[in-house]
Amino acid sequence: MVKRGLVVRGRPWLTHPWVPLLALLLLALLPLLGCARVESDSVPPAGEGRFRVATWNIRFFPQPSTDVERTGEVLADLDADLIAVQEIADADALAGLLEQVNARLARQAIESGLGSPRHYRFVLAESGGHGGQFVGYIYDEKTVQLSGVKTLTSLQMTPDLRPGLFARVTSLRGGLDFQIIVMHTDSGTRDRDYQNRLRFLDSLEVELVGRRAVDADVVVLGDLNTMGRLAGDGLPRVRWDEEIANLDRRAGEMGLSRLSNSPACTEYYRGRGSFLDHILVSTTMTEAPSEAVARVFGYCAEVDCQPVDSDNMPYDYVHVSDHCPVVIDLIDADRD
Repeated sequence: MVKRGLVVRGRPWLTHPWVPLLALLLLALLPLLGCARVESDSVPPAGEGRFRVATWNIRFFPQPSTDVERTGEVLADLDADLIAVQEIADADALAGLLEQVNARLARQAIESGLGSPRHYRFVLAESGGHGGQFVGYIYDEKTVQLSGVKTLTSLQMTPDLRPGLFARVTSLRGGLDFQIIVMHTDSGTRDRDYQNRLRFLDSLEVELVGRRAVDADVVVLGDLNTMGRLAGDGLPRVRWDEEIANLDRRAGEMGLSRLSNSPACTEYYRGRGSFLDHILVSTTMTEAPSEAVARVFGYCAEVDCQPVDSDNMPYDYVHVSDHCPVVIDLIDADRD
C-alpha cells in the first residue's frame, strides 16, 4: 500500500500553483505574528590564549514562559570559561539546563571531530534574599578552578536583597588567576533603591581592602541596576547616565575601571534598551587588554539597542531573558 501526501483536487498539494503565493504571504505576516524565533551565531569563539568571562541575568530562571532549550543554546554559544549568573530561582532546573548544554556540546564535538568539549558545572550563593533570586557561577570544569567560594552578606544591603558571591579563579589552561565578585544590586527608581545601590558601593570598597591585599587582580560584575532615581519627596531626579558616571567615579577610587559596553545597552524594558549590566576590572590587571570592551550579544546586538515594538519583542526577550549576555576576553596568562 502506497501512502500519498495531502492531495488538493487530485494533485499533490506541494505542486499546486497557489503554494508559492501562500508561502510568500506567510513570510510577510511573520512580523505581525510576534516573537518569531530568530537564532544568531554572532558570538565569535574565544580566541587562542584568551579566557572568556561573561555576565548574564537569566530572568528568574526558570519562568513558565522560559524556553529552556533555547536558553541552553544561548549559553553554549557564548563559549565562555566562566559565566556570572543572576536571578537563578531553581538550582535543580539549572542543573537540568547544564545537562542539556553538556550533552549538546558533546554531540557537536563528535560531529565536528574537534577536541574535548566544554563541560559546565555551577555554584550558587547560599542565599537569594527574600525573593529567592540567587547569583552564582557557571564554569567549565576542564578549564577553570574555583576556590575560596564565599557568600558575601556584607554586600546584601537589606534581607530582601541578594548577597554577592566571591571566588578565586584559576585558569587550568594558561595560568591566569584573579578574584571575582558577582552582584545583583537593588532594582528600582525610588530613592530607597538608589540609596541601596550607593550603599553597596560603600560596602564594596570596604570588602576590596582585604581582598586586594591577597591579589590585586579583581573583577566585579553583574546586574548593577544603574537606572537612576525619579524625582519625588523633594529630591531631584538622577538620570541613569548620572548614576553610571557616579559608578565610574567610585570604581576609580577603588582602583577599578568599568569597561565600555558595545553596543551600549544590556537589557530591554517596554521596548527600550537600558544599561544595567557591567564588568569592572582592576586598573592594574595587565591580563585585561588596554583595548578591552565588554561586548553585548543576543538580541541587544541584533537590534543595535534601537527601540523595538513592545508588542513584537524578539523571541529571546520573551522566552529567555530581558537581559543580554555581556562578555570580556582576558589574556590567559599569569602576569603578576
